[in-house]
Amino acid sequence: MQAADEAESMKFYPHMMFDCLRHPIQPLGMAILGVLLLALPASSQETATEVQAARWCPPSSNFPAGNSSVGICTPCANRPDSTSAMDAWFNGKAEVYVDQGLYSHLAPLLRKKLYDKGVIAYGWSMTALQGNPAGGRDQDFQYANLTDFGLNFDFCKLLGMQGLSGRVSGASTSGKDLSEDVGATIPVNTVFSGNSTRFYEMYLEQAMLDETLNLRVGRITVGWEYGLDYDFFTQYLSGAYRLNMFGLENSPNFSLIPYANWGARLRWTPNEKWKLQASFMNGYPQNFADDDQHGLQFDFRPDEGAFYIAEATRQWNATKAARRTSSLLPGRVTVGTYFDTGQFDVLGRPSLGGAVRQSSGLGTVYGIVRQKFWEPEPVSERGIHLWSAFTHAWKENIVHTPWYLNGGLVWFGPLESRPDDRWALGFGNAWFNDALPDQSTETVLSTMYTWHVNDVLEVSPDLQYIIRPGGTGTIDDALLLGLLLYVTL
Repeated sequence: MQAADEAESMKFYPHMMFDCLRHPIQPLGMAILGVLLLALPASSQETATEVQAARWCPPSSNFPAGNSSVGICTPCANRPDSTSAMDAWFNGKAEVYVDQGLYSHLAPLLRKKLYDKGVIAYGWSMTALQGNPAGGRDQDFQYANLTDFGLNFDFCKLLGMQGLSGRVSGASTSGKDLSEDVGATIPVNTVFSGNSTRFYEMYLEQAMLDETLNLRVGRITVGWEYGLDYDFFTQYLSGAYRLNMFGLENSPNFSLIPYANWGARLRWTPNEKWKLQASFMNGYPQNFADDDQHGLQFDFRPDEGAFYIAEATRQWNATKAARRTSSLLPGRVTVGTYFDTGQFDVLGRPSLGGAVRQSSGLGTVYGIVRQKFWEPEPVSERGIHLWSAFTHAWKENIVHTPWYLNGGLVWFGPLESRPDDRWALGFGNAWFNDALPDQSTETVLSTMYTWHVNDVLEVSPDLQYIIRPGGTGTIDDALLLGLLLYVTL
């Protein structure tokens, strides 16, 4: 038996390589150290002005890699005045520019050379410092960090394969969830994602038909593709809004950063007004977010469960060229639905014998609408936008919050002297399942101001007030004060 134990202890499992990275060095320090090491070969004569004209259109959920002319491996078009259908769907904050970020300042020429070859290293790090001085279960202060890093590949430049791109990435997470101290069901911040270093995304993406049709296959994140209005939902810290609406997480297969699963996404953007997309995702295992697995669960067993999602978006006057010929300010409407064929526990009373009953199939519909209603001068990037969104799970006996509604206001450039700053107000309300008699609703009110320091750092103080944490009415309403630090690597 002792020999068997010794043999077992000598075995190597893939996730073991990540365990040694979890605690000794903080993820932010690791990321910065990695960037500095990458910068060592760079010449001291490198200057950022040499790479100002180069822009990288990464294979992201918002814009395909390459130029709008298929097969031409050149830098991206000038975004502000571009009129192509693809540029109408461009989300500035989600994209990576060769001349931005810490690495570009440390080694601009090296980064430009890699870009010219078809490779770019990217990364960002979010750190949330947050406490609840009043209310909640307990008063506490917590720290959380999420660092995402990876490589984008343009195979047009690398191998001459027109329209083909790819990504490989990883993530490092640490900290503790203040939601437990508050007693909140809706996460008080979306930075906390466990404590692990993990393998993240790995996919290939092919652009076709003058880049109006786009296919992505591999390990992808559903939340990067669906139920997302990036430039607006990133203006908050609370999980009530940031990136995706809280209600979409009723299915564990609606994966969020930094979790990914096997799947495929087909997207069609015929013009600047319409975007249609649909995905099939592996629905097993449902615990692919397990910290101890470090993102190395590569099982593909759709017979044990599958996840299907589809979404349609209609927008108007999204480009400056369109806005010059219309008095209507830009806006957007998105509707979507998903269905998960997996097994889920039924809420309420157990079956005879005490076993938990299960039911297959979880479906959800959702919608998002936003409209700009004021700008200081015509065709301005500054101005005030209103938005709202909802989710509804139609098989209510297996989800804790079948109804969810949120909305808010985002003011881009509230001060003329600081056009890149943002100020956001928001609310979110979750209605609990009737099978949970002690829980009714939980409401989140929040505001956050983002101070754009430069293209490396943004600092965002955050204020939240949570009414009926957990929906029970037995926990005092909670006041939360926080600070979000966002570093572009």
